[in-house]
Amino acid sequence: MRLHLFADRLELHSPGAIPNTMTVDSLPERQSARNELLCSLLAKCPMNVDAYGSQRNFIMDKRGEGVPIILTESEHLSGKRPVYRLIDDAELLLTLFAAPSPHD
Repeated sequence: MRLHLFADRLELHSPGAIPNTMTVDSLPERQSARNELLCSLLAKCPMNVDAYGSQRNFIMDKRGEGVPIILTESEHLSGKRPVYRLIDDAELLLTLFAAPSPHD
């Protein structure tokens, strides 16, 4: 994974295609683990902080909830919907937009 931080956004580049017959548009409605080992590890790591609005017991509680959480929470914070793009069927790019500056 590669991260690129800009003043107005964060870009997360994740190598690999989208699994099965999924599309970028279907990501919020469908579920598939891109990394089984990572999913297994996060499902065993307890949440030791009281995250705002979270009722989680572990970092990853249920499969299939990650993309909807990313979309909802990011749009709530920044006012812009995050963008998923598949690049050459070889890399998934997620762009998260920065929250407005309190000085704006």
